[in-house]
Amino acid sequence: MLLRSALLTSLCLICFTPALANDNQGWTAFSVTGPITEDGRFLVWFDAHARYRDDATDLDTTILRPGVGWKVSDDLSLWGGYARVTSHREGPNIEEDRIWQQATYKVSEILGGALSGRTRFEQRFRNTGSDTGLRLRQAFRWARPIEGTDWSYVLANETFIGLNDTDWGQESGYGQNRAFAGLAWKAASNVRLEAGYLNNHIDGAGGDRTNHNLSVALFFSLR
Repeated sequence: MLLRSALLTSLCLICFTPALANDNQGWTAFSVTGPITEDGRFLVWFDAHARYRDDATDLDTTILRPGVGWKVSDDLSLWGGYARVTSHREGPNIEEDRIWQQATYKVSEILGGALSGRTRFEQRFRNTGSDTGLRLRQAFRWARPIEGTDWSYVLANETFIGLNDTDWGQESGYGQNRAFAGLAWKAASNVRLEAGYLNNHIDGAGGDRTNHNLSVALFFSLR
């Protein structure tokens, strides 16, 4: 019941999130993950992002996020790593360093598709303050193959929860939600392209706002 509620929440946020202070953005991502040992247990992770604001005309955020992991079982992997996040502004950029740990796991087969989850814990450090921000991110992804094709339907939802207040602006409690609906194309056995609409609702110090994003991501698997 909880997992079905998460999927329904994604759909509701996509369809009914109010337009408060909106921006149309373009988000791009590139990811490489997979095992690097013969037994398949030791894993590597790397993803890079470039996000554009103001009708996708100005660079807003870049992210570089390497990590390593361990395959506990076919259903569970544990990870840890570092991320460098730059918020590009007209004045000085906001630079953020993150240490992160996460678990990725299979949940179940539901409605003809595979439901998986990712639970990530972050420690955040910014050049605009001295406090360490603690944040929890919970994501679910559902993908259902389109019979007879290399395409799949994809729904995903990720919720961000701040665990403390900081002197640079993080507040405890709900911070933002990202709800995605789109299509995935299996271009090769280890290459997948996903594109669709991503609704990003943010509850920040300056008030609520909603970004409507065209999201395009390219994924490579090492095996």
